[in-house]
Amino acid sequence: MTRKIVAIHGIGQTKPGWSEPSRVLLGVPPEDWIEFYYEDLMNRSFFQRLTVAAAKFYLKRTYGPEALVLTEMAQEHLNDIISYFVMNGTRLEILVRLKGILKQYPDCIILSHSLGSVVAYEALKNFDVQAHSLFTFGSPLSKRIVRNFLRIPNAERPTLANWLNIWSFLDPISGKINELGCRLKDQYRIRSSHALLSYIESQRHKILSLYQETALQPQEG
Repeated sequence: MTRKIVAIHGIGQTKPGWSEPSRVLLGVPPEDWIEFYYEDLMNRSFFQRLTVAAAKFYLKRTYGPEALVLTEMAQEHLNDIISYFVMNGTRLEILVRLKGILKQYPDCIILSHSLGSVVAYEALKNFDVQAHSLFTFGSPLSKRIVRNFLRIPNAERPTLANWLNIWSFLDPISGKINELGCRLKDQYRIRSSHALLSYIESQRHKILSLYQETALQPQEG
């Protein structure tokens, strides 16, 4: 029995079906592919928009150049970033939704991109769940400013057989992940923009190798 693959998107008005190009690229059948979608949970209320304006000022004033680069790079999607990190209800809803999937498939492979890597990491750290392997593509977990906003109970590594972090100098959102339990030997620098497909293509062989290993039977309930 092959493992399930759980794909977790980043930010930016993503629609259901967003992961289909990645599934096709890898050649994984639909029954083994689980698309995790959370865009519908993002808070876009008037109060949230006011919070965004205040947060942008605070981040630039408090964290300086690093925050300036990140906010400018993510200007189009900053509302969603603040919605996740500042609006507690939004964050909890997203993590609880992912918890349900990980409870059902504890031996899965997680392919997480951008903010999706933060969602995956926080779910693994905050709930009694696990996964076999985690791929973080273009992850902002490498940034001190992001780590300062994480809500995790301790500094121990998540329960994983493998955690591979893929990053690129051409992608300023990404970088080497320090302090969170991702080993340096499992971090790979490639030449890529922030595009998910180019990240996945670089690790296609490794993903498929883990996918085709004998997996545990999913738990009931």
